[in-house]
Amino acid sequence: MRSRGIALVITLAVLLMVGLLVFGAFFTTQIERWVSRNDVTATQAQYVADAGLNKYKTALFQYFRWLQEPGNDSTAAPTRTACFNRLGAGLDLNRTGSPISWNNGRITYPSEVLTDADGNVLGSYTVTIYKDPDDSNLYTLEAVGTSSGARSTVRATFRIELTGALQQAVFTGQGQSNKFINGGATIRGGIYVVGSDPNATVIDSNGNFSMLNRYDLSAYTSNVANRVHPNNRSATNLCANLRVQYGKVSVGGSTQIGEETNRVVGVWVGRGASDVNNGGSFNCQQTKGICTDVGPAAFDLSNPPVFPTFDGPGVCQIPGNGNPTWRQCIRYVASLPGQGLFISRTGSSPVVQWPSAALPSAIPGSCYNAVAAAAASSDKKLVLDSAPVDCSYTMPDGSRGGFKYTPNPAKLEVYGTVNLKGFSLRLARDTDYQARTALLGATPLVERQNASLVVEKLNSSDTLGGNLDLDGSLLPDAAGGNAYFPNHVLAVIAEGDTYQRGQYVMAPVYSGGTFRIVKDNVLLGSVISNMFCTTGAGNQASCNAGQKSEVVYINTAENVPAALRPIQYRGPATFKLLSYERR
Repeated sequence: MRSRGIALVITLAVLLMVGLLVFGAFFTTQIERWVSRNDVTATQAQYVADAGLNKYKTALFQYFRWLQEPGNDSTAAPTRTACFNRLGAGLDLNRTGSPISWNNGRITYPSEVLTDADGNVLGSYTVTIYKDPDDSNLYTLEAVGTSSGARSTVRATFRIELTGALQQAVFTGQGQSNKFINGGATIRGGIYVVGSDPNATVIDSNGNFSMLNRYDLSAYTSNVANRVHPNNRSATNLCANLRVQYGKVSVGGSTQIGEETNRVVGVWVGRGASDVNNGGSFNCQQTKGICTDVGPAAFDLSNPPVFPTFDGPGVCQIPGNGNPTWRQCIRYVASLPGQGLFISRTGSSPVVQWPSAALPSAIPGSCYNAVAAAAASSDKKLVLDSAPVDCSYTMPDGSRGGFKYTPNPAKLEVYGTVNLKGFSLRLARDTDYQARTALLGATPLVERQNASLVVEKLNSSDTLGGNLDLDGSLLPDAAGGNAYFPNHVLAVIAEGDTYQRGQYVMAPVYSGGTFRIVKDNVLLGSVISNMFCTTGAGNQASCNAGQKSEVVYINTAENVPAALRPIQYRGPATFKLLSYERR
């Protein structure tokens, strides 16, 4: 009897142990299933978040590129243009015509459901885009994904910017003459050198050359600072970078690229650090060295911009011409009544395309006599000095074209695009300018505060025409109303060479040949030139190292004159992933 009782107890104990083992196995399995399910839903939530991030990343870049297409230009002139990016004005990712404004530097889009190919709901995501308060080229996208109760957050930061000629303080083609921008030369903004020989030294700086990411116009005369919009009189971040496609850079002495407290965005040169000679060291110090967030590294653009030439492609709309050159774009807009004036040299005589509907219908005598004298001269140079020249007209609708120069004090009024073909131009004295262009098709009349002054060669072998001498300062007319730069801009464009002897020039400058700037002089705006050259005082044709001159980059943003617009967006847009994180 007792043995039967013990057997029963043992049997019950065994059954209990088996039950516990079964329950444990079941419970473990359930936990593993729960963990697995959580892993699956968490992973799915991450995929949902990634889907939202990728959708809006693509939409953001597509919208950025769409903004650069012809016809999508804005007429708004922002009051601050340092690190300008049109995305900073608001986002219209679906092209509805009603951009969403930034709210404390962020825009949050409504939650969206994500389904698979069969229409099954996988989850939903919400995307927020953040704009950097100090750099309109930096954006952070945050996507929060949810799936079956699981939640995942992914964040990515991107740099979105243009790399074309108008985005730099100095943009050069051949670049070899850049070896002379050393000594005391200071470039405040980015430098881009296309170059041609990967083994040539395109920047050779052994003195006090500096490339900085800031400027403060209070360091100059009040006559200069007061011509610039108050919001642009200083900038602590110019989004400056140094890019050299073909060539080497040699920096020594007290050369300074960036500062410890204000680094440039990046340094990308040729084949990489081996093409940057800095005595074997890239040390960043406050008064010398290379101070950069990225690099020195190899040239980073797969589709780099080319140096724009008159016979290169232009982005404009000409009836019957689906593939115009930049030259054709300039001539076309200069020929439109109320949009400019086209004057060409034929032998020793000028031809002025004066609109028949203009009042007065006859070309003013001071205009014809001045250009006729220039056409008959040995150097084909139109000189604006002590005599007034009126080559302006007014259409019945109020739109104006041409230019008017009055001396004592010297003032130059430019209306639309003025194209002088076969002539060179010399501004002989300090001159204030006014620049206006009627907005084509606008009723009532609307004038943009910009214009273009172009000197074009007669033909490819012409050595006399197409050159520009700026012998005096050229500044916006402070007395001409709200004529603040860069809300008020005159572009000066020379197919040949440009010589800046004037102390201050405030304009975007293009020179298809060599741009020379004399020591102690300052250009405020930007320079596009095949070769950039600093030189000593006087009428020197050579380039001289060690000259103290300066270029201060002030971006004209949306206020780009018509003659420069065909090359405005020729450079590729870059979309660089800087960081990615998952939470």
